[in-house]
Amino acid sequence: MTDSSTPQKSSPATAIVIVLLALAVVVISAILGTKVRNLNDQVAKTQGELASSQGAAAKLQAQLAEAKSGCAALQTQVDDSKAGAAKLQAELAEAKSGCATLQTQVDDSKAGAAKLQAQLEEAKNGCATLQTQLTEAKSGCAVLQTQVDAAKADSVQCMAKLKDAQAHAAELQAKLDQALIDIARLQPKAKK
Repeated sequence: MTDSSTPQKSSPATAIVIVLLALAVVVISAILGTKVRNLNDQVAKTQGELASSQGAAAKLQAQLAEAKSGCAALQTQVDDSKAGAAKLQAELAEAKSGCATLQTQVDDSKAGAAKLQAQLEEAKNGCATLQTQLTEAKSGCAVLQTQVDAAKADSVQCMAKLKDAQAHAAELQAKLDQALIDIARLQPKAKK
């Protein structure tokens, strides 16, 4: 009789223990599920911020490329202006040489002095015109130099913005890596 009553007493106790264990498993699963969802939300948010930073970095890179292209175009314009100024300088030297020749001809031939004087005046007018053109070319060179300086300043600002974006992207990558490590730590516990 004693043997038959013992299994009846242990059976309700075993059932209570099983129920308690089942409740504990359900509570632990709910807690772990909430933590995993929270971590998944954080990972999704971090990935969105990383994508946004990468887009901003790409935009800044495109702006930098445009600024470099603009600088190259301005440099070409400056080079063209320098070539034009050199050509005007050569023409001015030629005009001065012509003036000297005309003066020599005036000295050598008094009979053609009036004619040579007219030629000399024309040469002087040409020299004045060339001087005006040279002054305009120098002014144009100064304007182009100002534009080149402004483009360089813009390039420096773009580079600083790009570095800031890269630093922010690196920071977001570090956060993402940490979140992935945390998720990896939680996943084996959930499987057990």
